Amino acid sequence: MMNLAAALAMSATGTAFASALGVVVAVLLVGAVWWGVKRRAAEPKPPTAGQQPRRPAAARRPEERREAEGQPFPSDGSRRTAHELKGYGNFGSPEDERS
Repeated sequence: MMNLAAALAMSATGTAFASALGVVVAVLLVGAVWWGVKRRAAEPKPPTAGQQPRRPAAARRPEERREAEGQPFPSDGSRRTAHELKGYGNFGSPEDERS
């Protein structure tokens, strides 16, 4: 069996090691934050609103306009269910259209 002095010595050694490890981790974290602040300060500042690029007036994109597909809303106030809607995936197969 271990005597009390040996157990206390091992406990103190473990505590000292854990404390030293904690100090090392804290120093590394503080150093990483300091280095990040230093790097961020060295970056160029973001451009102001006047320095932002502008789109040429002649190079505008054409607007897309589409007409409704001719599926009016029900006039009796009822709602349409999913199988009544005509959209992508609800057209059916060519075999269904032949019959």
